[in-house]
Amino acid sequence: MIQIEHIYRFLFDNLFMDFHVCHLPGGVPTEGPVDWTDIMAFLKVEKHKLKGNLFFYDQEPLLPGLVEKYQEILSRDINLLMVTSEKSNDFRTDLYYFFHGFAALDWFRGFRALNHDKRIVKNYEHDYQSFNRIVTGDRAYRKTFVDQLRVNDLLGHGAVSYGVTDDPVTEKRLVIDHEQLPGSASADIPDVDAFWHVVTETVFDYRKLHLTEKIFKPIVSKQPFMLLAAPGNLQYLRSYGFRTFENIIDESYDGMAKGRDRIDAVVSQLEWYCSLSADEKTEIQKKCEPIVEYNFQHFYGKFREIITDELLDNSKKLFSDIGYDDSGIDYQTIRNLLI
Repeated sequence: MIQIEHIYRFLFDNLFMDFHVCHLPGGVPTEGPVDWTDIMAFLKVEKHKLKGNLFFYDQEPLLPGLVEKYQEILSRDINLLMVTSEKSNDFRTDLYYFFHGFAALDWFRGFRALNHDKRIVKNYEHDYQSFNRIVTGDRAYRKTFVDQLRVNDLLGHGAVSYGVTDDPVTEKRLVIDHEQLPGSASADIPDVDAFWHVVTETVFDYRKLHLTEKIFKPIVSKQPFMLLAAPGNLQYLRSYGFRTFENIIDESYDGMAKGRDRIDAVVSQLEWYCSLSADEKTEIQKKCEPIVEYNFQHFYGKFREIITDELLDNSKKLFSDIGYDDSGIDYQTIRNLLI
């Protein structure tokens, strides 16, 4: 297993040794003008070996107005190959892999021991929880979500954070972890005694299949979840072998094109669960338990193999497409090291 901060070096040393590998410092694009100094040229190969320029734009979604300027800079001198962690029709992707899956496996590795014997059928302090520390820009949809929780008198049933870090005009901040979140907040999972986990993902308004470490927080915490994301992302998660709760709640929200409809549908499911009697909630918990346990075991088991094989298979296809001779690559050793 690899630590996520080492992934670019590992891939360069073992898989892309004949390519110039670069990525964004900290993985985050800047909103202002950029030049070459704003792109971390991680390792350069000798010119006579250079087969292409691999640009890892894999930690954040590719958003219009941000990604084009990086593409333009990197394509001036050598052939640009884009490596991303999303599936969309917005930009050309030469190599896809699930960066956030590898990140979650690294960040949340300790929860396997912590939660191995956790049982979910119990009396909870909260019916649900939801983290919404950033509520501006592309994540402003979270304001609508939290407002609908207020309108439907659901805030008292849940543990909800809201506007913790980035909105100076937020009248009422809701904090369930810390007033000031550390830089490692993505890797943190505050201990909250709640049953459902409503995941509010990074991408909501764009037609992208893009999931981050957020969706794995309920999985490693042994919680059932509802997902506020772009359409189709529940099915995207299922494509990696995970199970969702379609036979227990109405998950048709995943196919709704309008963002407000998806929000209202999730709020409706919360309203339904919060209105149940204690005995009825226990029955729902019993139905969710085998799915929750399966997802926990799958995350720490087969999932690692799935995303590793996907990375290697997609790399082989890329090499074939560009006519690169990969006979010197030891795929089996790479697979063993990643798994």
